[in-house]
Amino acid sequence: MARAVGPVSLASARVALDDRVHSPVRFCLLAALNSVDSADYQTLKDALDVSYTLLSKHIALLEDAGYVRVHKEFSGRTPRTVLALTTSGRDAFRTHLTALDEIVAGLT
Repeated sequence: MARAVGPVSLASARVALDDRVHSPVRFCLLAALNSVDSADYQTLKDALDVSYTLLSKHIALLEDAGYVRVHKEFSGRTPRTVLALTTSGRDAFRTHLTALDEIVAGLT
């Protein structure tokens, strides 16, 4: 398959970047969820080393975009929030990674 060269490729890759994915916290959150079927809120908070408030804000944005599914359950009396990527979330993450690869390749 022939690869586009020059600025056209860079421009199209730039346009393919997803602002909802691009934030470092959201990007890392999607990367973490992309590697598993699901993960609980506390595990993600600890892995990303962010505050509850910051993580909640980013999860809400990704949930509104349809990229993350949030499920609340109980373990005994303890509430537990479990997150998983949706098909749209996996596709968006993959598209974003492809665009980043094209940008890194640059003009070569």
